[in-house]
Amino acid sequence: MKKVNYSEYEGKYDECIKERLEKDPESVDVEMMRENLYGYTFTKAYAEGEIPDEFSMDYWEERQLEIDLDDPEEIDFESMIGDLDLTFNKEDDSPYYDVSPQEKLILETIDSTGDGKTPETALCVIDVHQEHEYIQRVVRLSVLQLVRQSVAGGIDCLELRDYDGRIEKVYFDISRRFEVG
Repeated sequence: MKKVNYSEYEGKYDECIKERLEKDPESVDVEMMRENLYGYTFTKAYAEGEIPDEFSMDYWEERQLEIDLDDPEEIDFESMIGDLDLTFNKEDDSPYYDVSPQEKLILETIDSTGDGKTPETALCVIDVHQEHEYIQRVVRLSVLQLVRQSVAGGIDCLELRDYDGRIEKVYFDISRRFEVG
């Protein structure tokens, strides 16, 4: 884990990252993604509240669905049915559920910043929407209920109840959003 020192990423956002992620996501590693994701927070667009498609896991999920629908042979119906089943089986040992290579890269980048178990090890995201995308892909929302959300000192705490009634807290560092506006 490597906490984010945002100043080290200033000026490192590359506007061509979306094209690279579309054409060859395997050529982008976690450190390059960190440079782009956290470097983006120094742009005027970020200050105005804009989050580009390349940092939205939902965008990549929709793109993958479009690709699958264009080529019905590529649709993984077993995986789609698995999404409805609480005993969903993943194809690999990845902690993420049925994600595209781009989503996986964003998740790995966020995971590289902490484990989310305490405020000190909070996961660094650049927008609250990324929190919800992260939870949806790492912890199955279908078996969780958001009980409470609170923010203190730039740390957002989501309290989630599982189907057995247990409460789990996940911490996200959203301080950069507050710093920039």
